[in-house]
Amino acid sequence: MMKTSSIAIATLLCAGLLSFPAQSCDPSARVFFVHPFHKATVVSPFRVVFGSEIVEVKAVPAGAPGSNTGHYDLLINQSGGGVPVGESIGNDQQHLRFDAGESETKLDLPPGRYTLTLQFADGENRSHGVEMSASIDVTVLDHFPGRT
Repeated sequence: MMKTSSIAIATLLCAGLLSFPAQSCDPSARVFFVHPFHKATVVSPFRVVFGSEIVEVKAVPAGAPGSNTGHYDLLINQSGGGVPVGESIGNDQQHLRFDAGESETKLDLPPGRYTLTLQFADGENRSHGVEMSASIDVTVLDHFPGRT
């Protein structure tokens, strides 16, 4: 019985040592939108350019937990803005992943008002925290007024 308990404890300890929780990046690091600007009016499709400071953007699976390395995710109309540290980020029409280390994209959205949130994530698609996110609001038109 003692041997079984020791093996179980050793297994739990090893599991704890091998799985690392996601951590936020350097406190001075940040992500931001280069283009478009907050409250911009755009015509779809439109170009979105991501930026960052103090972190290295790399393709997945780069971005070991707790490092200043990762990739961008773009969240469309995500309630509450950024994703808390360690939470997994989905992959669907409202959660776009840029796992190859891309720093820009073209979005084709129907006319309307949108909140875009740029989120930095690690190689396991876990958020580096709300501190590593930025949000902007955009209005999407199908054409600019006066132009056809």
